[in-house]
Amino acid sequence: MPSPRTLSASWYGNRAVHQRERLAVWAREWLVFAPLARLDRPGQYVAAEIAGWPIFVVVRPDGSLAGFHNVCAHRAGPILWEGHGTCGNLVCRYHGWAYDWQGALRSARDFGDADGDIDPETHGLTPVRVEAWRNLIWINLDAAAPDLHTSLGSLDDQCREFPMEQFGYTHQVVRTLACNWKTYADNYLEGYHIPLLHPELNREIDVSRYQVLVYPEDDYCLHTAPARDGSANAGRWLFRFPNTALNVYRTGMNVERIFPDGPDRTLVVYDYFFADADDPANADTLKVSEVTLDQDQAICEAVQRNLDAGIYRTGPLSPRHEAAVGWFQDRLRRAVTAVEGEA
Repeated sequence: MPSPRTLSASWYGNRAVHQRERLAVWAREWLVFAPLARLDRPGQYVAAEIAGWPIFVVVRPDGSLAGFHNVCAHRAGPILWEGHGTCGNLVCRYHGWAYDWQGALRSARDFGDADGDIDPETHGLTPVRVEAWRNLIWINLDAAAPDLHTSLGSLDDQCREFPMEQFGYTHQVVRTLACNWKTYADNYLEGYHIPLLHPELNREIDVSRYQVLVYPEDDYCLHTAPARDGSANAGRWLFRFPNTALNVYRTGMNVERIFPDGPDRTLVVYDYFFADADDPANADTLKVSEVTLDQDQAICEAVQRNLDAGIYRTGPLSPRHEAAVGWFQDRLRRAVTAVEGEA
């Protein structure tokens, strides 16, 4: 039986493919948006762009969460500047249109005689679904998508034994990579490259027993590898479609998110949480993470240059090492095809 094949190189950097993915994936999937620690008091907000969609999530005065597209109904000005902080109201930064905490238009500042003709019902903010899971805030742009808990399925069980709510949020690291987002995601989804690219990690784990177990019904996979000394991995290395890697241990966790920044650049966003923020061992964890990301960035950017060169078209996937890559690419292909079929 022949090996499955990769996606065509034309999927990696093509602007038309990028636009199809925006509608098929980024507008329909549950995505980690922010640590709960940044949204745990009234008035706190996080505003960010995801695959070209400007979004903000804010804590209402009653403590509930609200999410909206960060786009004023007047002339598309931003309601909140990108970043995080605290706000007292929702007012467009461009012309001052004001909205209530439900997103309804309250006033069109100094608009003139036609002010009374503006229907608040049709000039409100466009809502985004928001749900919290453990110590993470998730969003979904699709009003018809299943709720988050249903979507997570058994991934929730994988994390149940870890006291995630007790981990303190410390900081965020953002990297910009010169590659398509799928180039980086493909790399994350296999351990085949570890002996050649990650010598530090290769000294710690038994790569010959590295596995990536796919749970297609719940849209995630689990990386497993015993330590060289024979002890089991004490944590969970999880990847949830389309872009979230969750690495959780007793002592803390990091959440890695992979976002397209256009068709040819990728943002890798790391959020770090520790059970004891003052533990000196945290510095070693951060150093290993940084070195590994350096190595992955170098190879992904090199692969992207080769994909762009016009020689490579498609290649075989290893049934032993790259089953999760095949799952991810097939899942993406089906999502894009389904949306195209609806058009």
